[in-house]
Amino acid sequence: MEAFSSPDAQAKEISDLLLTILKEKLKSLKSDDHQEASDYERLLSQIGELQQRVVQSAQAEIVQIEQAISELLAKVFPKHVIKLDPKIDVDLEKTLTPFKASPELLMGPEDGYLSRISEQGSGARRTLLWTALRYLSESDVAAAASQRPHVLLLDEPEICLHPAAIREARKVLYDLPKSGNWQVMITTHSPVFIDLSQDNTTVVRVDRGVDNAVRSTTLFKPAKAKLDDDDKKNMKALNACDPDVNEFFFGSSIVIVEGDTEYTAFCLMQEINPEKYSNLHIIRARGKGIIATLMKVLNQFSTSYGVLHDSDTPMAGDTKNPAWGMNKTILLEKARAAEGRVRHVACLTDFEVALFGKIQKTDKPYNALLKLRENEELQSAVSKLLDSLISDTEPPANCKRWSSIEELEKYVAELA
Repeated sequence: MEAFSSPDAQAKEISDLLLTILKEKLKSLKSDDHQEASDYERLLSQIGELQQRVVQSAQAEIVQIEQAISELLAKVFPKHVIKLDPKIDVDLEKTLTPFKASPELLMGPEDGYLSRISEQGSGARRTLLWTALRYLSESDVAAAASQRPHVLLLDEPEICLHPAAIREARKVLYDLPKSGNWQVMITTHSPVFIDLSQDNTTVVRVDRGVDNAVRSTTLFKPAKAKLDDDDKKNMKALNACDPDVNEFFFGSSIVIVEGDTEYTAFCLMQEINPEKYSNLHIIRARGKGIIATLMKVLNQFSTSYGVLHDSDTPMAGDTKNPAWGMNKTILLEKARAAEGRVRHVACLTDFEVALFGKIQKTDKPYNALLKLRENEELQSAVSKLLDSLISDTEPPANCKRWSSIEELEKYVAELA
């Protein structure tokens, strides 16, 4: 279904979708449970037999016509003849049309006027499409009636839908292939339609280069990313907190940050320097534990990206600090990327201490925003840190590139 197809065309697509169930039922219907072939198959066989009888009865006339035309043809093209091929038993299904008129769907209030689908609004038509698809994906009747494989092509399914309807549409589209009989391909500008927690998602980005050549790049395949159950839980949680997290599929320069404060600070830099950071997308991991999961996804990309996180400390009081252990996991995912692809910086021991010189207990993003707006020196430091994540420039003091746990531990010890 095209994004801007006419109301009549969209109504026909929806009707045809539901008509497939009726057609499949027709092909499997048997008057007698003991008969081998369905009524439909027997009817097609009878049509084929009728064709053969007609051709046989007209064989003499056919031969006479062939000879007469061949004699005339030979005067222009010597030694050329014609033969009539009646195409018996070819595409017999096209000779039989049990339903001459297409079914018509009507929609409206229960006790009110029911109008044709083509007369409904765009949002209503698309919502009805999801309803029909959901029935096909969940209904046992539909599954039993349709065993043939289908391919569903949709252009920008998010158009004219409310946010809640977009999320419902995404669920329907991901559930549909689970029946085994459907493959779904969509084009979209909405990050909401990308759900990396699913096993059946392949993401291909298509864009136009400076030379106007159209290029496509496969950005993500579940088999290559190898997301484990914890990774999938992380992605589900992140999608729930931030529905637009997958916007990085649409950008070319990407930086992962651990928390809200870094995200707020870098967004302010984008606001202050819009041209410099015009094509930068900042991913807010909302926790150190999710950074490694996002790196698994980004390692499938063909471009470099930046990672910023707190170093934390090896010990939290008298016990080992779990946050420190996550440094090793992040380093492991960095090692799996191509050399030089990941620009990796740690704040000693966290972003607030490294940039502002003290720990902020409450309202960290808001307080960071106030300090940055009033202090050009802080703005320069944050801008320098952001630059180190998208280029090879050095980060500011107390923010370090590191390549081993021992090196990071040394930096933290020196700070103490």
